[in-house]
Amino acid sequence: SSLAATGIIATVGCAMFPFILPSSIDAHSSLTVWNASSTQKTLGIMLFVTLVFLPIVLAYTAWAYRVMFGRVTAEAVRTNPDFY
Repeated sequence: SSLAATGIIATVGCAMFPFILPSSIDAHSSLTVWNASSTQKTLGIMLFVTLVFLPIVLAYTAWAYRVMFGRVTAEAVRTNPDFY
């Protein structure tokens, strides 16, 4: 079913190319692939921010999983009331 959904979306995308959002009033007012993208400067800033913050987010996520790893047993809750 996921292959069928991918095929349907790809068919629509290929049939409408280069229009993302065609205008029914004026064809020159349609949103195309080229006028929907950002400028080179904006894309560069987004790349820099991603390169800086993605490792921080991944490191924090790995740390959180490591800290919270393991099962809490009924005995651990009875002996440590702060677990609640």
